[in-house]
Amino acid sequence: MTNDTQGVPTIQPVSGNGKPGRNLWAVKAEREFTRLLADVMKRSGKSRAQIASEMSRVLNCPPERPVRKDFLDDCVRSRKQGRPVRFPAPWIPALCEVTGNHELQRRLQSQQELEYVLIGERVYHAAASLKEAYEATARIIEQARHKAKRSKR
Repeated sequence: MTNDTQGVPTIQPVSGNGKPGRNLWAVKAEREFTRLLADVMKRSGKSRAQIASEMSRVLNCPPERPVRKDFLDDCVRSRKQGRPVRFPAPWIPALCEVTGNHELQRRLQSQQELEYVLIGERVYHAAASLKEAYEATARIIEQARHKAKRSKR
């Protein structure tokens, strides 16, 4: 245990050899995140250069500091090729918008937040079904009125 800059004790992860190292959970989470990040980009059907360009636009990056393809490549490269660069969390919504895939955002939400999203999706679909039912009912009523007018003549 060590102290941070304010004297608060912090726990240092310990590797298998007893020396300070990385927490196994953190390593696993980082690998899963990196795989998901690569998968989201791959499934988009867009090149990483195109994703980088579109993210730069969405993030309103200055022309001299755009999101670069090589940065995205570094974020998803294998640990065997060196430690991956960490993807900035504030960029996740932009990546999701550009790729059209929101799985990454969903994975980072708490279970309660995820349940709210799922409820919202169900309400959206139910509302669409209700709208269709209302429109179908209105068409049937209109057809019945039209038929009644014709039979009176």
